[in-house]
Amino acid sequence: MSPSAASRASRRRSWIALAAFVAALALQPSVAAHVGSPDVFLDGLAGPYRLFVTVRPPYAIPGVADVGILTTADDVRDVHIVPLPLSGPGAQFAPVADRAARSPGDPRSFTGHLWMMTAGAWQVRVTVDGDRGTGTLSIPVPTFPQSTLAMNHGLRVVLFVLMFLLAAGFVGIASAMAREARLEPGVAVDRRARRRGWIVGAVSACVVGGIVFLGNWWWTVEASNYARYVYKPLQATPTVTRDARLRLELHDPGWIASRHLNDFVPDHGHLMHLFLVPPALDRLWHLHPDEITTGTFEQRLPNLPQGQYELFADLVHATGVSETVTGRLETASIHGVPLQGDDSAWTEPAVRLKPDTTGEEAARSSTIGGTGTASVVSDSSRTPDGGRIVWVRDAHPLTPKRLTMFTFRVEDADGQPAGDLELYMGMPGHAIFLRRDRRVFAHVHPSGSAPMAALDIAMPSTRPHAQHGAGLPATVSFPYGFPEPGDYRIFVQVKRPGRVVTGVFDAHVE
Repeated sequence: MSPSAASRASRRRSWIALAAFVAALALQPSVAAHVGSPDVFLDGLAGPYRLFVTVRPPYAIPGVADVGILTTADDVRDVHIVPLPLSGPGAQFAPVADRAARSPGDPRSFTGHLWMMTAGAWQVRVTVDGDRGTGTLSIPVPTFPQSTLAMNHGLRVVLFVLMFLLAAGFVGIASAMAREARLEPGVAVDRRARRRGWIVGAVSACVVGGIVFLGNWWWTVEASNYARYVYKPLQATPTVTRDARLRLELHDPGWIASRHLNDFVPDHGHLMHLFLVPPALDRLWHLHPDEITTGTFEQRLPNLPQGQYELFADLVHATGVSETVTGRLETASIHGVPLQGDDSAWTEPAVRLKPDTTGEEAARSSTIGGTGTASVVSDSSRTPDGGRIVWVRDAHPLTPKRLTMFTFRVEDADGQPAGDLELYMGMPGHAIFLRRDRRVFAHVHPSGSAPMAALDIAMPSTRPHAQHGAGLPATVSFPYGFPEPGDYRIFVQVKRPGRVVTGVFDAHVE
């Protein structure tokens, strides 16, 4: 084989190896590392236009985020999207926005894709242009590199074989050139030429070995650096003091991105929203510990039965980045204090009743004092009038990665829509979506999954959730999409005069 032919063969092998590597990356499944759903959902106003926005942050950083916008109006002509830092000078100077593509099957639906370049607090700014003018809505999006892309065993074998062939080809070409390049046509290879070929081949093999060694060293260093860049959630150490106080000590595991334990800001009037559930999910406590020192929170506990409990604590940094801290607590029976303020609790009744599904819609419901399969339960201690909560839903099955409006109706003891709902921590309601194995947790509001503290940073001069403050009807809706299939339990909390009412639903996601 001539040197030029060998060179072409070597280039072909290189392209084959590159194609195999790219294909492997494309086929890797997306994995979310933190407990809360990684997708961001928002129901907000862009000027006169109401939008339902879904942002799916990238799996790796830098990476591409998928953005979906659903409008409620027919007069929207164009939608443009652009990524920006949530705060700082970069938030004031937007680059040229990308035009979102209108869906051929639904003229009210638009989609787009945006590069998110660094980890931290970002926003996606949506600008809508239509017959009623122009409106803007900003969606806070925390971007966390979730993990490195793994390489399966089969791909490793293929790439190793291709590398070996490429290296052997290079050594063979160099040896042949040294052995035969100086010979005239038709002249046989003598001992001296063969010796020269062996020497050059050995030197080429050493060079190839050195290149492979340095490449492996470089790859290991880059992988190690990115592993430190991969998001590591705050860690919590829960303990119970002798006077029945729950103490949570937060620790930073050493994530290289900028993060502090002294910059938490209130969200709905509290620095921390803490949820306690046993593995059976038959009880729920929604508590709000106080920060006693930097990174340490305490809460006077109510009565707790002996057993194990899982903890989910929502926090928001001053940068607008929100985090869900998890922990596990095992404790003896605790005789605590009555719940106060915004704290609430729910206990599954021991007696189960058949759910009432009569009415004009396929709804899941139950009366006070009992529950049934896939039913709503209200805390009997907090609803002495016998009211109920009804999940208003259609017959479509629940599927992952799809924005769904979860609508619930609160009824009084006579079965009529309740007319006495109050704001609960500034919102018409709160919903907790928790998978049965506790691997998925999300705390959602009628405005979506973005915390209000982050929305106030993104839209300081407006109220993107203003449609929720124009009165309190008997129904409350939550925009959300399940990140994974499985069995979930949904806790819905609303407030009636002087008491918090909790509705509980079971949902199966296909």
